[in-house]
Amino acid sequence: MEITIVNNRELVISGVIKTIDDSMALREAVRKLVEQGADSLTLRISDSFALPSAVIGFLMKLVNRDKVRLTLLAGDQRLVALLEELQLTQTFGVRSTAA
Repeated sequence: MEITIVNNRELVISGVIKTIDDSMALREAVRKLVEQGADSLTLRISDSFALPSAVIGFLMKLVNRDKVRLTLLAGDQRLVALLEELQLTQTFGVRSTAA
């Protein structure tokens, strides 16, 4: 997994998010942007078909407690389906970028 910070409000995540280290790196990158004052974030997840529960919980706290507006752009339809099944589509502002 690789994380690229595009600007002070957007992260591009390529590769599959699967390990604890991946989860921690993603959480740290998001936390860094929020600490710099971002009140809305775009996560462009191009390849991953799932999100670890630790990342889902972190994002839920970010949206519900910290009041950060989130847009999650998913490149894999399986990730969109997972978030729909978990009823997180609206909460995470999920949109599909799959062709």
